[in-house]
Amino acid sequence: MNRKYSTVLLLLFLLVASCLWAKPQNRLSLSQTEWETLLDGRYLTRSVIWTDSVASLAPLGSIAQEKTKEAEERAKGISVASLALVPYPKDWMAQSEEQRKLELYNLLHQVSTLEGLQYGDAKKEVLFPESYTIKDPENKKSKVSDPVVQTLPSIDTVYVCQEDSIFGKNIYQHTYQISEDEVFVDITNLTTLKFLGISFVKPKDMSLYLSTIQTQDGILIYTCTTLATTEPKVSFLFWSFNLADESMNRIVAYQDWFKTQV
Repeated sequence: MNRKYSTVLLLLFLLVASCLWAKPQNRLSLSQTEWETLLDGRYLTRSVIWTDSVASLAPLGSIAQEKTKEAEERAKGISVASLALVPYPKDWMAQSEEQRKLELYNLLHQVSTLEGLQYGDAKKEVLFPESYTIKDPENKKSKVSDPVVQTLPSIDTVYVCQEDSIFGKNIYQHTYQISEDEVFVDITNLTTLKFLGISFVKPKDMSLYLSTIQTQDGILIYTCTTLATTEPKVSFLFWSFNLADESMNRIVAYQDWFKTQV
């Protein structure tokens, strides 16, 4: 093989690699200030009620963006979203993109590591006193180990039991989808969410999305929650909380958890 032919092949390889291995700003519709916020390691957050959308914060063309739009149209309620850029761990740098995708897929199945997750400004509140995978969505006691796979499926569903500081103990369905560069999780409540015993979110009326996309500069992690209600404040006697604020606390806590796991 002559040198000229080898050079052409190398250039073609680099061109294809650059297309597959995108710069994060090519996947986002952000201002320069927002982009600098991401590079600085901070979160970008958005919160809207019905007439607006947080889907513009999701990576362009992603499963997450499509699902966010669908959920907002279906719920016509409250939406909150957060976006972060997380550096790769050193031991991931030598791995292929497919190997890293497998790492991300298994990481997002580790729901038991959410147990004891702290959140809030002072990190004093525990979001999930309990969190574990279950075999049977009708039985909260059918606890099993977090699944680990060696080969990536295109789609997968598991069931999770979580007790949290606001909604009590509930069952959630986690549906995982894989695309060329994205590992996506759709978390939907299968039981009614209650506050002090009062029902306020019906089954399947809350969707929480987690999306990870590999880029040249790190992993884009997008989280979003939609709720089928336009009333952000929930109160009873002397107790009250803001659904939009609590939803934001929840998705930011998931991003904090993700950072500690990679």
